[in-house]
Amino acid sequence: MIGIKDAINLVASSTIKLDSIDSELIDALNYNLSEDIYSNMDMPPFSQSAMDGYAICGDGDGFDVLGEIKAGDTDQYNLTDGQAYRIFTGAMIPEGTTAIAKQEIVERSIDKIQVQEKIKQGTSIRLKGEEIRSGQIVLKAGTKINPAAIGLLSGLGVSKVKVIKQPITTLVVTGDELIQLGEELKLGKIYESNSYMLKSALLNSGFDSNIVLVKDNYLETKNRIESAIETSDLVIITGGISVGDYDFVGKALNEIGVKELFYKVNQKPGKPLFYGEKNNVKIFALPGNPAAALTCFYVYVLLAIKLMMGCPGPGLTKRKARITHDYIKKGDRSHLLKAQLNNDEVIVHKGQSSAMLSSFVDTNCLVYISGEVTEVKTGEELEVYMLPI
Repeated sequence: MIGIKDAINLVASSTIKLDSIDSELIDALNYNLSEDIYSNMDMPPFSQSAMDGYAICGDGDGFDVLGEIKAGDTDQYNLTDGQAYRIFTGAMIPEGTTAIAKQEIVERSIDKIQVQEKIKQGTSIRLKGEEIRSGQIVLKAGTKINPAAIGLLSGLGVSKVKVIKQPITTLVVTGDELIQLGEELKLGKIYESNSYMLKSALLNSGFDSNIVLVKDNYLETKNRIESAIETSDLVIITGGISVGDYDFVGKALNEIGVKELFYKVNQKPGKPLFYGEKNNVKIFALPGNPAAALTCFYVYVLLAIKLMMGCPGPGLTKRKARITHDYIKKGDRSHLLKAQLNNDEVIVHKGQSSAMLSSFVDTNCLVYISGEVTEVKTGEELEVYMLPI
């Protein structure tokens, strides 16, 4: 049985980036760049007005107005001392402009203006290249494309980008006891929730997935998992990985030829966790209990996905926080406890059962307590893993 941190390290060391693909910029949201992007232009591409007002030349307070310049005008104009142009936000400033006088501080009389306040040189001028210079790296490889990145790149005229492909992910959910939403809940049955939960967790992090539901039948389990491996980059299985008479996942994975990298982690919740690979496809078999499955997803599966996509600094962010109460840990397994972090203080929730999701709803971190520790005192500093919520 492997420890939590060794399991994390093994997932990290065994996962490699997927191939690059070309993508239209508008379709690249939530992908990661596979190469650095350099600008082939200055941003802004010309010196422009940051205000509606008047482009003025000189340090006096009276100016002759020569005309008007709108945003998008392509003609170039010149100013000499004592002259001005009416100008609008985003318009190219005339040569010789010393400042922009916003319209609120200007009194105009036909073709003359009087500026009511002293203006410093350079006021309200966006200088050519002040944000980005031509030839400069705009975004580095590994950067996740978000709406701001799409706006930035489109403003630089970039229409296509090279990105790391997102893993094709299949969720395989096992169990005879499961029924679908909308069906009558008969005694002995439960509503299937893991596929909804894990698909949502994937979507929340920017990834989609396919769902396969499997009854507790060995041949069906084997065939469905084998098919998922053939068509996916990542397969996530829930349930059926323990040692019960109807837990067929482990046997199926072995017969399919999946290489086991680890099975069982010295942790609570989520001890019966399997991680393996076949033909570069990563396979995680998570416990069937929902809170355990979600914990394992955040700690291990999300790490693998990020590495596949070339994310820098993968894994959950670690922080230190002081616990606000005493906590008694039972058993010798390391614990990953659902908790709430506020201002560097952490409260461990009640309801830590691997089957309980209600306490996960307002959880924003997992508190790590090593197996050797049996008791934690109020004010003690602990390691916490921040969740991407």
